[in-house]
Amino acid sequence: MTYINIYRETVKALKAGGIDSPEYDARCMIKYFFGIDRPDYDKIIELPEKDNTLNDFLHAVDSRTGGYPLQYIIKSWSFMDCELSLGEGVLIPNDDTEVCVRECMRFIDENKICSPTIIDLCGGSGAISIALAKKYPEAKIFSLELSDKAFEYLCINIHKNKTDNIKPIKGSLFDYYDNFEDNYFDILISNPPYVKTDDIPLLQREVQYEPVMALDGGKDGLVFYRGICEKWLSKLKDKGFISLEIGEELGKSAAEMLKSSGVTDVRILQDLSGLDRTVSGIYRVVQ
Repeated sequence: MTYINIYRETVKALKAGGIDSPEYDARCMIKYFFGIDRPDYDKIIELPEKDNTLNDFLHAVDSRTGGYPLQYIIKSWSFMDCELSLGEGVLIPNDDTEVCVRECMRFIDENKICSPTIIDLCGGSGAISIALAKKYPEAKIFSLELSDKAFEYLCINIHKNKTDNIKPIKGSLFDYYDNFEDNYFDILISNPPYVKTDDIPLLQREVQYEPVMALDGGKDGLVFYRGICEKWLSKLKDKGFISLEIGEELGKSAAEMLKSSGVTDVRILQDLSGLDRTVSGIYRVVQ
C-alpha cells in the first residue's frame, strides 16, 4: 500500500462516516502516525514492510469515523498560534473563544496597561492564558482549573509554550476566590461550562467525548456566571475588565447579570457565525 492510497482510502472512509472535513482530517492523521506531509505522498511510495504503525492508524481511522475527536487522536491542537497538547479529560479549544481573548487584548491595548494582572477561571488546557501570556510577556496571569486531568494538561502546555508568567492553580472558582484580595486583578476572563444540563445529550457526537465537567453549566447554563459575579467581581480593580465566553442563547441573561453586579459598558459580541459568543464590560467598585 502506498501513502497516496492510504490518503485516498482514509478520505473515503471519513466521508462515509459523515466527517465534515475528511481531507483535512486524513492529512492530520497521516502526519501524526507516519510523519509524512501531503507533498511527499507521491515521493515516498511504500510503507516499510514491518511498520506496525499502520494497524494503529487504521484503528484511529475507525475511531474518527465513529465521531472520536481528531484532536484526541493527534494529541494536539493550535489556538491563536499556540500549540497545545490535548487528550481525553480536557476541553478541546475552539476558535470561537478567540473573540473572548481578543476583547481582553483590545482593553489592554486601548488602556496601555504595561503589566496587567489577569485571572483565567476554568483554565482547561491553558489556551486562553497561554495566548495572553505570549502576547503580553510582562503580564502576571493566574489560571485556575479544578479537573485533575485538565490541570495536568494546563501545566504541560505552560511548559511547552515557555510561558513562565502563568501560575497554574488547582481549585474551584466557587471556593478559591478567598485566596485573593479584593481589587487585585486588572482582568478576569473565563470560558466556563455553559451548556444546559438537559442539552448535553443533544450535542454533536464529537463533543460527547469531551468531559461533562467542562460542559455542564447547570439547569439554565448560568451556574458558573452566577459564581463569577457573586464571588469574583470584587477581585477586580476599579475599572477592571471582565470577558466571558457564553453559549449562543445566554447573551442577554449573562449581560443582565453583569449589569446588576456593577459592570458597565456591557457588550455582547458575536463569533464568525454571527452567534452571541462573548459578553464583556468594565467593573465599577462601589464606594
